[in-house]
Amino acid sequence: MHITIGRRTRITALGAGLITAAALALATAGPAAADTADTGGTAVLTMPRTYFAGIASHGITLIAGAPATSSYNAGPSTKKSNIADTFTVTGGNGEVSNFYGIVDLGGAIVAIGQKGATATITNLELNFFNGTLTGEINGSTKQVVIADVGGDLSTSTGTGTETFTATALTTAPAGAKALNTALNTTAFTSGKDLGAFTTTFDVTIS
Repeated sequence: MHITIGRRTRITALGAGLITAAALALATAGPAAADTADTGGTAVLTMPRTYFAGIASHGITLIAGAPATSSYNAGPSTKKSNIADTFTVTGGNGEVSNFYGIVDLGGAIVAIGQKGATATITNLELNFFNGTLTGEINGSTKQVVIADVGGDLSTSTGTGTETFTATALTTAPAGAKALNTALNTTAFTSGKDLGAFTTTFDVTIS
């Protein structure tokens, strides 16, 4: 399945309850017909180098926290180079057939500011129902929306596996505010391009 959706479209669909492919994907998904368990896999957040350069100008360094890993991919130009953070899928009940549930990710995103300030985002979750990537900052038990899913969305299924890809992630207002507060900075603003996101995970349906 392939659809295109932006944040504005998703919010409109949520408010109006429109039954369209986009609304079904990220707004009106109902519960799965059977119990779904996500048992493994990986997720990759591919962020443009330009984003790292932007926050670096504020003295912020962004790294992946174990067991997540990072790799640098040199493109034909600096602007087309990116950093890919790879996370493990640790659980959840996400299912792409009806865009239901949550996929739990292992690892962390760590933002290191000036004078030793740190914001560590853990317990990352891909929320199919809301179309968001969320996490808990510095030990808080509250899930904060870090990024909104958008762009071109595609899904596929295999034998015991499912794949979801979004060509665009943008920083969410709540996440930007929380990170700015934690690091005493103004580096993070909503609507910034965070790159692309893809995940392939193992699924058991009973």
